[in-house]
Amino acid sequence: MPHESAIESNKNQGRATIEAQGKQKKVLVISFHFPPRNSVASVRLGKFVKYLPQFGWKPTVLTVNEVKGSSQDLPVEIDEVNIFRTPYFALGSTISYELTGGQRTIYQAPPRSSTWRKAFYKLIRLMRPVYTLPVIRILTLEPIGWYRHALKKGLEILSKEKFDIIFSSYGPSMSHFIASKLHKQTGVPWVAEFRDLWSLNHYLRKIQPFHFLDKELEKRIMKGSCLLVTVSEPAAKQLQTLHSKKVVTIPNGFDKEDYLDNVLLTTKFTITYTGNIYPGKQDPSPLFRAIAQMKEEGELSSDNFEVRFFGAGTLTSLLPAIKHYHLERIVKIYGLVPFKESILRQKESTVLLLLGWNDPREKGVYTAKIFEYLGARRPILAIGLKGDVVDELLKETGAGVMISEADEIKTLLSQWMKEFKQLGEVLSHFKPDSAAVYRYTREKEAAKLAQLLEEASGHLALQKS
Repeated sequence: MPHESAIESNKNQGRATIEAQGKQKKVLVISFHFPPRNSVASVRLGKFVKYLPQFGWKPTVLTVNEVKGSSQDLPVEIDEVNIFRTPYFALGSTISYELTGGQRTIYQAPPRSSTWRKAFYKLIRLMRPVYTLPVIRILTLEPIGWYRHALKKGLEILSKEKFDIIFSSYGPSMSHFIASKLHKQTGVPWVAEFRDLWSLNHYLRKIQPFHFLDKELEKRIMKGSCLLVTVSEPAAKQLQTLHSKKVVTIPNGFDKEDYLDNVLLTTKFTITYTGNIYPGKQDPSPLFRAIAQMKEEGELSSDNFEVRFFGAGTLTSLLPAIKHYHLERIVKIYGLVPFKESILRQKESTVLLLLGWNDPREKGVYTAKIFEYLGARRPILAIGLKGDVVDELLKETGAGVMISEADEIKTLLSQWMKEFKQLGEVLSHFKPDSAAVYRYTREKEAAKLAQLLEEASGHLALQKS
């Protein structure tokens, strides 16, 4: 296959580089998020550094110590000797940890909070319009206390051995602040990644003159970077307009090695969602309405049908809707599970659920979860905007279907349940194209990044797209 040969060619190029130079080229990776912290960002960075050595690059990682209150079960897939973890401080996360015992975010009070804690959470919610302003956001939510520690350690690392490139990943923006300063003081070329947009993020408040100042700050910090990386073409176009730099898209992906275990399918028709739920942004109501109607009509029951949610924030976010539709025996909430277990739960499921953000502003934004689901090779039911990049990806790979209305979901589930009863699996809207699916492996994404690092470190002409 052409894409397989391209990867093999990159591997051979990496081997030739190593043989010619007697060593791999070196990249200093700066990211607040990194394994074992269990987050989408950590997975992406962890997989990059896992596979970069195959393509001639030796990564050294500069990150933070354990993040208080976060799950620490993501596998670390490189030698710890190549990871430098420094202290950090963020006002918002520190307050959150002290108030909740490290169990929840600052936006969500625990059910058994004391009176003063409940009052504090109410105050925090009321002040959200203030602390989401750009300058206030940096002071309260950014790990500003990481800057001094990381800069000191970064300079120490760069002074002890020669590095060919610096690679930093946003968010938080502090990663780019650190990389920018290291680049200025050492002259090492710098490639910057935006997993999400910074000042252009459409979910942040854009009040003038704060928004203008936020964009100016971003442009000033990013001035020294020679190349930008992001996860989708629409985001790339916005970054290119703002920074007048070459921007390359490297989407998220899945690691084939995470999906090697053989897993038996559940005997009950099972729809599974893995990941966090963001209140007000993801809405499972169309699915719940469809299920409630099918339950009333006798098409399904708790004996033959189950919806499972694995992830943080699911209980508080979903329980009101579950009770509203009287689905307590059908929709089950299991909470956050380790990364490896989430993969097993995906693979054993009849269908995997993807909740998009049904908002026109979200068009052009991938969720990283869609790529995990591709790796699990199970049918995907996506609820969200038709015609966006996720819809296009499902059509390209044949891995599932995008639906937005409860009536459509009900019709589809009725068809799927008939197929499941007869065949033990579903077939409609699920004709995966292996060649298309395997374009999105973590190995291929690392190969593309390695090529970009080679281009940047070699001071090749970077023409604007």
